Amino acid sequence: MNKTIVLYGSHYGATRAYARHIAGQLGCAAAAAEQIKELDLSAYDTVIFGGGLYAGSVAGWNKAAKYCGQKEGQRWILFSCGLADPASAKTQNEVRTLFESRLPDELHGKLPVFCLRGGMDYAKLGLKHRTMMAALMLFLRRKKDKTEEDEQLLQTYGQKIDFFDESSVQPILDEARRQ
Repeated sequence: MNKTIVLYGSHYGATRAYARHIAGQLGCAAAAAEQIKELDLSAYDTVIFGGGLYAGSVAGWNKAAKYCGQKEGQRWILFSCGLADPASAKTQNEVRTLFESRLPDELHGKLPVFCLRGGMDYAKLGLKHRTMMAALMLFLRRKKDKTEEDEQLLQTYGQKIDFFDESSVQPILDEARRQ
């Protein structure tokens, strides 16, 4: 039987919610990336890792990436959670690049990577993330050729936005169940 674990890095909760939902659907454990040193990842056949996207990095991935590829035959499935359109080829390429930047070259292009859409509650952002979002908004306001995604960010700035969608994890579940 395939033993699976879902690991996640989440600052504000959307990635954690997706990870717990995936774990619930697969009947396996979910654990925060901060707990990775306490886990024996070699006991698992499949590791699903999800990380929230924050300022060009994937939360928790720096802790988890060093374990990826260490056990022969162990499958890793990766997903990100952010505000960008997950169907966009640009988003998918950027996310893959972020994940692969911490992996050895021989794993590049070999791991399934999925993109999910999370949310943001500006009232809960820490000072660092509030400052970064304010700088991004200033940049976007001055940008001449705004994309639809740029306009959406500008329109929702300061509000609570939630794109959480349980059904969007189905491709991850299908990949995890594939033998």
